[in-house]
Amino acid sequence: MKQLMVSFKGFTPPEEILTAVRQGDIGTFCLFTYQNVASPAQLRELSMTLRKAAEEGGNPPPLIGIDQEGGQLIAIAGGATELPGNMALGATRSAELAEKAGRVLGRELLAMGVNLNFAPSLDVNINPDNPVVGIRSFGDDPALVAELGIAQIRGMQAEGVVATAKHFPGHGDTGVDSHHEAPIVEHSLNRMHSIELLPFQAAIEAGVAAVMTSHILFTAVDDQKPATLSSKILTGLLREQMGFDGLIISDAMDMYAVARYGWQESVQAALEAGNDLVLLGHLPNQMELSQRLRHLTYPAAEARILKVRQASPATLPPLSVVGCAEHQAIAQEIADRSITLVRDNGVLPLRPSADTQIVAVTIRPTDLTPADTSSQVAMTLGSALQKRHPLVKTLEISYHASEQEIADILAATCDADILIIGTINAEQDPQQGELVRAIWGRGQRPIVIAMRTPYDLASFPMIETYLCAYGIRDVTTEAIAKVLFGEIGATGILPCAIPGMMASGG
Repeated sequence: MKQLMVSFKGFTPPEEILTAVRQGDIGTFCLFTYQNVASPAQLRELSMTLRKAAEEGGNPPPLIGIDQEGGQLIAIAGGATELPGNMALGATRSAELAEKAGRVLGRELLAMGVNLNFAPSLDVNINPDNPVVGIRSFGDDPALVAELGIAQIRGMQAEGVVATAKHFPGHGDTGVDSHHEAPIVEHSLNRMHSIELLPFQAAIEAGVAAVMTSHILFTAVDDQKPATLSSKILTGLLREQMGFDGLIISDAMDMYAVARYGWQESVQAALEAGNDLVLLGHLPNQMELSQRLRHLTYPAAEARILKVRQASPATLPPLSVVGCAEHQAIAQEIADRSITLVRDNGVLPLRPSADTQIVAVTIRPTDLTPADTSSQVAMTLGSALQKRHPLVKTLEISYHASEQEIADILAATCDADILIIGTINAEQDPQQGELVRAIWGRGQRPIVIAMRTPYDLASFPMIETYLCAYGIRDVTTEAIAKVLFGEIGATGILPCAIPGMMASGG
């Protein structure tokens, strides 16, 4: 079944997959970091094996897709450039940097044989309780999301990689994660056109090659079926009203919001609704499913897939572009320009004396959603500070820490001259707020840095020095240290409001 985007386990493709590629039965793949990626070199070899099999069968290059967004969701690390994510770009307010980021993503992915990126997210993150989008969004302003999204798409596609605008019609105002629950959005269609749909319309007019659906029920258009399974949304709204003629790709079909209808039933419904490619994700028995559905044919969809495959570059850039110095410099520039100083009581920049004891407390990185690769990251804020001052003690605490962990941190920080706390989604983790408030209550005045979403300040509104960094990767921790020690200014602009406290752009 040519419209199924399959996945497989292993760093090399199984023989049954290669046979299907040669026969032209399968031509699109979704790769996953945990089951397919060991290194950039290994990934290129895997991709070349798939491309060779297609060539042997007289077929165009397969479409090989992956989630390489930057920031929170980076499927390929271990040598590839780890760009800050979309919200960091939103804080820079720079379309130029967004386009550079797109070019880095495109150039490096194609060098590894990947010609389809499931990025960028064009979700407008206006709901602070959104558990799955957050810093994957450029911000809460639809016009800003459109501007930066178009720039990133332009950069990526200029390098020969298909960009994917997601998650249509918009995942930014949901309070649940469609991996685990079934979100419902009840806004009017007029409101959706002014907020959720605006960035997608702009991307369509700018020539985005693919759009990914969301598994969300949008009652104003279809009060019965989630977008992925709705012809009213995919054909009526996206194709006919909004004028999109590129690839429609479903989000992963193993997610609860659609998998609850049954695996084969939901996949068939997604095809009937108008998806050109149905991303199977981690569904089991994918080859068997492909055989069961091979009687279904949708010539227009197959023609769109073939057109994109035929346009894919036949020659790959050298692997040496992956993680090169030029790309690393772009990543650092984005991080440097993203750091946002929300409040300061006059303690910055830091001017510690030789015997000043600095203590840095950070949250141990973990995957807060399935669309997350944070657990692969080692937090380096302490080492970035230590490059600038010898007396730095680094402490780490769990997300949702135990009472004993909090007690141990309180004891270990009581003598700190300067206390820096890096929080992660504190508004969804009461223990972080408890820790910060306890430190404040005993008379210390910590510097708090929100290292994911900006909303943490609502958990400890008394904090006087508060920065937002939008990420935990090395370039971001280096940028934080530069700002703290006055090597650069904090020029980032808040990309989304902190409700009741700070407006977007403040």
